[in-house]
Amino acid sequence: MTGSVTNACALAITVVITAACASTAGLRSEPLDAGETKFYSAPLAVVGPAARQAVLSAGLNVDTVSTPDSLTWMIIAKKGMSLFSYGELVRVVVAQTPDRAVAVRVFTKRRLATNVTAKGDWSGAIFQQLDRILAEH
Repeated sequence: MTGSVTNACALAITVVITAACASTAGLRSEPLDAGETKFYSAPLAVVGPAARQAVLSAGLNVDTVSTPDSLTWMIIAKKGMSLFSYGELVRVVVAQTPDRAVAVRVFTKRRLATNVTAKGDWSGAIFQQLDRILAEH
C-alpha cells in the first residue's frame, strides 16, 4: 500500500513539473503580439537580421529562425541552465506594420514557472543590442 501511494505521489509531482515547463512549441503558439514592443523605421530586411544578431549579443543561443509569412520573422532563442536557473526561452517577432514601421516584440518564458531566479524579461538587453546594431548601419 505504501509503495503504491509513493508511486502515485511521484507520478503527480512529475505531471505538475512537466505541465509547468515551457517549451519552444508552446512559445511559437503564443500570440504574435505578446511581449514588449519597440518600433523601428529601418526596413524589415535590415531589422530581421539585426534582431538575430541582437539576440546573440545579449547572450542567448538562437534555436530557430523562421518566416511565418513574407512580412514576419520569428526568432526562438534559449538561455541554458545555470547554478541558479533552469533556463529561459525567448521569442522575438519582427513584423512589418501597415504604416511601414517594423515592430519588434520580445516575449520571455521561464523554462520552469517556479524558477524565481531566472531573468524573466530579456527585452531590455535585446532592444539595447538592437539599437546599437542599427545605429551602426
